Amino acid sequence: MRTKLSYVFMFCLLFFVFHANSQPSTIGYTCNLNQTTYPCQTYVFFRATAPNYLDLASIGDLFNISRLMISEPSNIYSPSAPLIPDQFLFVPISCACNSINDTIGSLSAANLTYTFIRGDTFYRVSTLNFQNLTTYQSVEVFNPDVVPTQIDIGQRIVFPIFCKCPNETQIRNGVNYLVSYVYQPLDNLSVIASRFGIQTQAIIGANNGSIQPYDTIFIPVSRLPVLTQPQAEPTPVASGKTERTGVIIGLSIGLGICGILMVLLFVVLVYREVLSGRRRKERDEENHRLKMNRPGMGVKGIEANLMADVSGCLDKYRVFKIEELREATDDFSDSCLIQGSVYKGSIDGDNYAIKKMKWNVCEELKILQKVNHGNLVKLEGFCIDPEDTSCYLVYEFIENGSLSFWLHENDNEKLSWRTRLRIAVDVAHGLQYIMNIQGQEWYIKTSKPAIFF
Repeated sequence: MRTKLSYVFMFCLLFFVFHANSQPSTIGYTCNLNQTTYPCQTYVFFRATAPNYLDLASIGDLFNISRLMISEPSNIYSPSAPLIPDQFLFVPISCACNSINDTIGSLSAANLTYTFIRGDTFYRVSTLNFQNLTTYQSVEVFNPDVVPTQIDIGQRIVFPIFCKCPNETQIRNGVNYLVSYVYQPLDNLSVIASRFGIQTQAIIGANNGSIQPYDTIFIPVSRLPVLTQPQAEPTPVASGKTERTGVIIGLSIGLGICGILMVLLFVVLVYREVLSGRRRKERDEENHRLKMNRPGMGVKGIEANLMADVSGCLDKYRVFKIEELREATDDFSDSCLIQGSVYKGSIDGDNYAIKKMKWNVCEELKILQKVNHGNLVKLEGFCIDPEDTSCYLVYEFIENGSLSFWLHENDNEKLSWRTRLRIAVDVAHGLQYIMNIQGQEWYIKTSKPAIFF
């Protein structure tokens, strides 16, 4: 009796040991660093799945390859063709023998980098995204410094895809690829062998031990089989297509005409507003001239009237005499002319830019009182000439000259691109400050020349 029990115990022990050794390791498949066939290009058998992997672009992103690299070996007519659930694909990978540590040794895998998103885990990505072509235990081995429960969104993790390169004997027997295939619960080795055009025994010989569902097995082939892919269904021709096309064309023409009319109406309104403002300005100037030239208005009266208009600015700006300006500019000589109606003049040893105005500067001075910006040329004062009712604005003088001179006329010194950039920034700051102020001309002061607006 004891002898029989001993035999039964030994049989169970041997069965357990054989069964355990026949199972693939959860961390992957060992390899020999001295095997000369590593590294190699091989393929994985992948299935299109909803909702995330029904196009080659998303699958290509998962495996870090292009759509064309999948469509060609998978016999798909176009890289942009849509996929259906469970459609078969061949995805190329680069298989290598990776040295892990002294305890584990080396593992054969294609290392793919995956970026974590919300809800991802080692197990979820291994089983759902990569369809059990790897395991979470293998991911932990290939990422020893990563804590699985402390992964940040956006963190990049290495996922080792199980693969093998054929050895020298297999290559001599005509095996060029060992295709990685995940064995499904309803699979049958004879059906798989028929799909790949090989013998069942060839699959058994390439995979030691028994095969369990969701194990990664390796299919030895000399060339990839031609996958039968679903044909693209022709787009059905809807009834009444011609009539609907006519309606669409009619609506397009109608909307286009409406758009053109709206643009024309906008242009007309803008033109009328600009024209109205110009006429209003001309009317104000004419009224001012009539007021200044009416009978009985002498020089004293004109000067008093103009001074009354700008009385609110007397406490902020210096009031120059016309004699001072004439002396400073040599009686407004052309030799002192800077540009347009702007003259350079020297008063009490200081240089100024003197601009002759053709209208009453009262409104401009009221605006200028509110202006204080580092990139706008400072207004120093003003002058009223009662003889011809002219007004003058006296600005600080910028020694470096105008931007037009530095860009187009100065041949001796060219502006560097760094200086041009600084000028552009200064101009932008000045424009931003005055963009809502209308009806006034300004100087914008930059880090190099001055610009007149």
